Amino acid sequence: MNGAIVAITPRGRELALDVGMKTGFAVYLPDALLEATDLATPFSGLRETLSSLFSTKKKLLLIMATGIAIRMLAPYLESKQSDPAVVVLDEGGHFAISLLSGHMGGANELAHHIATITGATPVITTATDVSGLRAVDVIAYELGLTVEPFNRVKEYNAAMLRGTTVAVYSDLPVHVFGDLSGLAILPLANLAHQSTEYPYRAVVTNKRELAGLGQDDLMLRPPNLHVGVGCRRGVSAERLNAAIEEVFSKHNLSTTCIAQLASIDVKQDEVGLLAVAQERNVPIRFFSAQEIRAADISCKTSAFVEKKMGVGAVCVPTAMLAAQSKKLLVSKQQLKQITIAVAEAEFPWLASDRETSHY
Repeated sequence: MNGAIVAITPRGRELALDVGMKTGFAVYLPDALLEATDLATPFSGLRETLSSLFSTKKKLLLIMATGIAIRMLAPYLESKQSDPAVVVLDEGGHFAISLLSGHMGGANELAHHIATITGATPVITTATDVSGLRAVDVIAYELGLTVEPFNRVKEYNAAMLRGTTVAVYSDLPVHVFGDLSGLAILPLANLAHQSTEYPYRAVVTNKRELAGLGQDDLMLRPPNLHVGVGCRRGVSAERLNAAIEEVFSKHNLSTTCIAQLASIDVKQDEVGLLAVAQERNVPIRFFSAQEIRAADISCKTSAFVEKKMGVGAVCVPTAMLAAQSKKLLVSKQQLKQITIAVAEAEFPWLASDRETSHY
């Protein structure tokens, strides 16, 4: 778990070490408090430590006064889409306060989890939660979905608070959405036939466009597309990116839904391919020729690729291996010195930076 606990007092130290053991979070303590047997990282400056952790960790538990936390973190706040979840816990372990990124960051969930561990009372102040409603951005966080455009979330939440039902169109089983307070979960096929029945609609899809999709609809993008890539040595990141965009556009797929890239292991030092993964902020997985052959995936092969790589195909089998699925959405697309295929993973999504299992 990419989380950290920071404590600054003797009582806070004991609590931090205990919670750290139970959560797997890294513990940070001032030099003066650290004892030889403590499983913790020492620090000398609180402001500098929080600045570093704020930019590198997804979840922060700060065992200190709320005022100190606010003053220290204020200069680093950017967006609820990027800021980590921050929970403040008093040194007595009485209250776990969801302070920052309650929905998309998961601070509300973290506060409840810390409360379970410590016996504290979780303090949640987000309006939809207080009203017992299931906000769209909570669904997005829990299912690992990306919201487009994110700035419309507040309109949807405000509508729910006014008593308006938000319709969520999806092919996922209804039970994965959990509590349905304030929501109507409907089949994706109904989207084109219910254009006026629900003024607020959220659509779970990896398609760029759908029949009946309105310009005000909220898109919930699943990280379920795995892109297999084959390329000649030295192909630039610019050309690879352009090829991916072309293929996704041609096949009506959203690049936001790319979960990871995949290729054969002889390409693991391919600069352009590595750069594309970094630019798109997705992992890249490499498979050996032995793994590809063992998968026994039927697809179009190339004698040239067989001679160079030891296998007759790269993009199709690596896409399907990465997705752990036989659902090939895009078969081998041949572009100049580049081949691309796209496979779709089943729910729950695989190999994504968007966490779907939080503890």
